[in-house]
Amino acid sequence: MRRLLSLGLLALAALCVGVASDDAAAVEKKPRKAIKVLEATYGGNCAGIAQGNVTEFVGSKCNDTNLCNYRVYYRSMGGDPAEGCEKNFSVTYSCGRKSKRETCTLAAEAGMGGEEGRPNQFCLMHCLNTTGQTGSGSSARQ
Repeated sequence: MRRLLSLGLLALAALCVGVASDDAAAVEKKPRKAIKVLEATYGGNCAGIAQGNVTEFVGSKCNDTNLCNYRVYYRSMGGDPAEGCEKNFSVTYSCGRKSKRETCTLAAEAGMGGEEGRPNQFCLMHCLNTTGQTGSGSSARQ
């Protein structure tokens, strides 16, 4: 009985050590100056569209990284918020608490994501140290 209890305690201790080392590894993976999406709007140029309507979607893909090439695609952002209006896209982010805000803006129709022969459009966000800059937003088509 004692042997069984000892084995059980040993297994529990090993499990706890494994969890603690996994948590430490997760903390180490977060960059020191990570992207924090402050506001993302899809269709802000259309009537009735709230600013920040896709902040949660973009943040879920890019927050806590130091590089994010976000593909703007209406289906991955909850669908079309304004049918019949060619929607633009804008994301504002920072790199850590005290850094300046950066913005990436794409003209309409930004979110077609390759449908109907239209090109994919991306917003590149980064918090990489490149010759003194803390972040930069840019747009790209593919």
